[in-house]
Amino acid sequence: MSHFGKKLPASMKGTEVKPLSILKLLDFVKNHHVAIPEFQRGFVWKERQVKDLFDSLVKKYPIGSIIIWKTRQKIDARTLDGEDLPRERYLVLDGQQRLTSLYYLCRQQVFAQGRVKVKFHESCDRSVNQLIDFEKFIIVKNDKGRPELKRPKEYSGKFDLGKFEKIIGKYKFPLIIIDLDKYSDAIVVFERINQAGTRLATESIFLSETWNTRTQFGKILKKWKMDNAKYPSSKIDTIIFIHTFALIFQLRYRNKVGRTVEVGVRNLKRIAVFVRDDSTDKYNRLFFDCVCAVGKAVDYLITNFNIYKLGDLPSQTMLTVLSVYFYFKEGNHTAHQMRELKKWFWRSSITNRYIGSGYNQNIGPDAEQMQELADHDRSLKLPPVTKPELSEFKGIDLRTGRSTLRNLIKLALWSSKPTFINNQEVKPQDIESQHSMPQYDHFYPSNLLKKGIGEENINNILNLHYLDKPTNVRKYEKLPSVWLEQEIKKLKPTSNAVKKYFKSELLPFESLSDVKKFEKGLFQKRIKSRKEAFEKIYTRFLKQRHRLFLDVLEKMQKGN
Repeated sequence: MSHFGKKLPASMKGTEVKPLSILKLLDFVKNHHVAIPEFQRGFVWKERQVKDLFDSLVKKYPIGSIIIWKTRQKIDARTLDGEDLPRERYLVLDGQQRLTSLYYLCRQQVFAQGRVKVKFHESCDRSVNQLIDFEKFIIVKNDKGRPELKRPKEYSGKFDLGKFEKIIGKYKFPLIIIDLDKYSDAIVVFERINQAGTRLATESIFLSETWNTRTQFGKILKKWKMDNAKYPSSKIDTIIFIHTFALIFQLRYRNKVGRTVEVGVRNLKRIAVFVRDDSTDKYNRLFFDCVCAVGKAVDYLITNFNIYKLGDLPSQTMLTVLSVYFYFKEGNHTAHQMRELKKWFWRSSITNRYIGSGYNQNIGPDAEQMQELADHDRSLKLPPVTKPELSEFKGIDLRTGRSTLRNLIKLALWSSKPTFINNQEVKPQDIESQHSMPQYDHFYPSNLLKKGIGEENINNILNLHYLDKPTNVRKYEKLPSVWLEQEIKKLKPTSNAVKKYFKSELLPFESLSDVKKFEKGLFQKRIKSRKEAFEKIYTRFLKQRHRLFLDVLEKMQKGN
């Protein structure tokens, strides 16, 4: 049985096994215009995996077989060589990542062609900064004199196919060609062969199960992501779109899959069967509308919560439930609906409502409530919130630890609309590029660790501080009382502007004199004395900051 409960086809027209050398494998791809069918997921390998494939071949390790489906079915697919699909098609059912990597490594001149590279990148299930440029790989010798694959930052050569052929010697690539007329049989094979190693992802199973000559969700989603490549919504995990469609399908067609709304494998299977067996293409429109609803949900989050990267969400799975509201909502939002959505966002974030087992437990009932809110403006029934204790923040740094709680604090600070002492508002786009530099994120600078004064907790998320780039450059590694005094002398702000800065940054001070009093004892000569003083001061700072953040979260979860 497959992941969705299907049996293998009783018989095939024929199966042919071809052990091919690297050159013959490349010729096979070229001569038959081998292609990746739309129901396959995109290319997901990282550079490390491409290098490991090369290393395995160098060491004569087996890399597994490549399975090709031979058919005359009119199935949309992307050829590896950029040519049009011939009438008789050779489609990859298993081994896409390996075959794609090998072909583009050895045929770099083909990959470098504009249309081929662009189409490949469009099909990648990777973020832009993780896309691979195959034409830049070269073979070099490592410190032990063994060949390895490199992709230098500066282009310095090309992949030597002749050298590669000699290195791997008589290695034969097992190519299995199966001859099937029915696409449904090919889908079964596709699912079964992908159970042997890493289990096929649920979204890939669903996309393949729903695929037919009329309904092509994979193609719709790829095109939509391509059209919205510049927006955060293009980076959303495929499973979010699948689950959103599943929820909306059940809410619209309750009589088809039962009364309980959920996204378990059984329900996904039932939905897939209805979609695949329908004689029309009506579900294409429904799926497209669901995809657009996810896009609207992301736009809402950007506008209302300053979320410019999906990684800033406490959980990307929140999008599934929120998208249900935007699917059913017609016309303008009422003030009550906006307040209910804000309450839902903060309470769901604080309680990790859609994390782990809570996702499957809550997603169905919450989706039904979202429909009621959209259609009838009915209030959401959300459980009370337990405030996170200070101890829960231990080990949660600016970049590590539980991302849900870390991102919640970052969003809470943005909700306060931080400003500097010159009354200039700090915006996410002003500082986003600086998050890779630790000293730019701390109110108390991280370099205190290097000087032996601070403690490991210096990176605690409650030490978060937002400033624009020019101000951060001036601040650098100075203590707050030092750099703030310099800024005040330079900018000459009013006392109200300074007070506003501390309040908007959720800092437990009202003036520079408050900061100086707070840091008294940090300017002693003996490192040991300074360290002891800082530990007391910093512990008190975190406690006060914790209370300020809780006050903000208390206000936000009420929809204010």
